[in-house]
Amino acid sequence: MPQPMLQQLSGAIQHARDSNRRLSRQVLYTRVPEPEAAPPLTALMDQWLNPHRQTGEGSTLTVAQSLRPLAESLLGTSAVLFQDLLLVKRPGQHEFPWHQDFGFWPVDRELAVVIWVPIKAADSASGALRFAAGSHRLGVRPVVDLHTGAPQDSNLDLEFDIEDWPVAVPSYAEGDIAVFSPLIFHSSSAKAGGADRPAWSCVFLAQEVRWCHANAPNHPLCQITEDGALVSETVSESIEVTNAGA
Repeated sequence: MPQPMLQQLSGAIQHARDSNRRLSRQVLYTRVPEPEAAPPLTALMDQWLNPHRQTGEGSTLTVAQSLRPLAESLLGTSAVLFQDLLLVKRPGQHEFPWHQDFGFWPVDRELAVVIWVPIKAADSASGALRFAAGSHRLGVRPVVDLHTGAPQDSNLDLEFDIEDWPVAVPSYAEGDIAVFSPLIFHSSSAKAGGADRPAWSCVFLAQEVRWCHANAPNHPLCQITEDGALVSETVSESIEVTNAGA
């Protein structure tokens, strides 16, 4: 990614902090009520949702738009910008467990690409993203509690064991662009010390993807979208929507 865009992302994080923009409060519990004893999302990372919807210096919209051609080339069709996230992993924040992203979205199919960009160089020790190579072939698996790694629905079996898969742990230069399927299992390690690890991610959906409330029935977007309608980029932000990404 070009240096000016990295500077824009870094500036968006600084703007969010300086303006006391509200952090995402909690991970999504799309299948069960939020447990009373669940720690906050900041136990895992600091996250700001959808900075592309901000205006002025805190906006990431031009960065996201610059990646639309890449997303469309991979999807083979026009793409819809579904969400983006500013992510900061601080020393002392916990490991992000192995999970798929698809189960956190109230949509009907996994025709999507997830893009993750480290704003500073990152590796396993600094909590960089890692992947269970080939695990997307498992198909859709139960959505997990991102504080425990266990299925949110205790009646379901995740049927995923990291010991069965080779783990890809890239060492990223600042501005590298990782693109992956919403079905691949991925995680990030705890951060023991050193400087913060800032990153940004966004999700593009294929234009034919529709809202499907049954896929994530507790998602706040189910309150303001029409089940079965095509997903669009003009969904109201009148309610807090909290997503998590490693």
